[in-house]
Amino acid sequence: MGSNLEIIRTNAVVRPDYRILILLSLGHLAADLNQGALPILLPRLFTEYGLSYTLAGTIMMVFNFSSSIIQPLFGWYSDRKSALWLLPVGVFFAAAGMAFIGIASNLGLLLVLVLLSGMGVAAYHPEASKAAHYASGTAKASAMSIFSVGGNLGFGLGAVVMATFLAVGGVRGSIYLLIPGLLMAGLLWYSLPRIPTGTRGREKDNVVNEPRGEIKWLPLTVLCSIVVLRSFVQTGLTTFIPLYFVTHLGADEAYGSTLISIFLLSGAVGTVIGGPLADRYGKTKMLAFSMGSMPPLLLLFLFSPPWLSMAAIALAGAVLISTFSTTIVLGQSLMPNSVGVASGLMLGFAIGTGGIGAVLLGVVADYIGIEITMLTIAFLPLIGLLLTAIFSWTQRKYLGEVI
Repeated sequence: MGSNLEIIRTNAVVRPDYRILILLSLGHLAADLNQGALPILLPRLFTEYGLSYTLAGTIMMVFNFSSSIIQPLFGWYSDRKSALWLLPVGVFFAAAGMAFIGIASNLGLLLVLVLLSGMGVAAYHPEASKAAHYASGTAKASAMSIFSVGGNLGFGLGAVVMATFLAVGGVRGSIYLLIPGLLMAGLLWYSLPRIPTGTRGREKDNVVNEPRGEIKWLPLTVLCSIVVLRSFVQTGLTTFIPLYFVTHLGADEAYGSTLISIFLLSGAVGTVIGGPLADRYGKTKMLAFSMGSMPPLLLLFLFSPPWLSMAAIALAGAVLISTFSTTIVLGQSLMPNSVGVASGLMLGFAIGTGGIGAVLLGVVADYIGIEITMLTIAFLPLIGLLLTAIFSWTQRKYLGEVI
């Protein structure tokens, strides 16, 4: 009798806690607002400090390393202790570091502030993603898309907000980034008692039995490689689209920031749509569709008149970033006993490792030309399509099905 009841509870449909998911999504927005601001600051810093393309890529790499690659360490800590305090503290330092970049007196101090902002971002993501996991009920990908869309909106709005601050206060206008950071950090601190940790915050009758099992290393490794590749493409586009149009084609900064905003805000729309589609049609199928669609869309962006180019970059953003929540859920399913570490891997390490691509692409731009860099970015998703096919095979081999 007890066994049958357990099965019923396990298979029950449990609604997500939308209030918590929206709160975590807003925190995600406030943290990632600073990530969206940095690419728009880069052309101005390029001029202020006389940077090379390689140094511009290095600044992006430092931020990606500190904001992403170290995330599994925060996830490891989160899996062993209740660390909800990381949510407000992470948002605060993410904003403070980026806010003071505009008044940095030298390149060394600028890099320290970039590092500090990145560490704030790294502190927020695993703990927030774990809380979102426990608040998601049985609709994992759909619920995770609510959490994820905040980050993608932050990326997109960061470009718009930073462009506005540059217009109002020049490079020193970055200091205004403190305002949303302080407000959201305060709201998160006030709300900590209501955020689930996995050991509290869920009513007994609504508990969904969490899966238990060993880590599936081979499919997990392939999945991380796909996320790295996706990050190569996303970071490459957000770093080099403004530089390509401003420094190579002679467009003004506003046009470059507009393209980035279109790309990232469309990605936010894609995230909202992608989660439910992944729950309905399959997460791996969504990955394959995303990677296979990117090369023609990016080539259309590069070789079309402005109106069609904008439409193409909008579609590219929606398609590429639509799998953001999907890969988080897949990673958590492959590491069922270490949700925090899995979140850190998918949101952090894999994405941050992909950020090294900004430096490699910067070297290509310096020595071969930025046009070749943009073409390289356009064709990289073909490797991702191959990796997705391999990922599908590993799921059949180790899980007996394709998720």
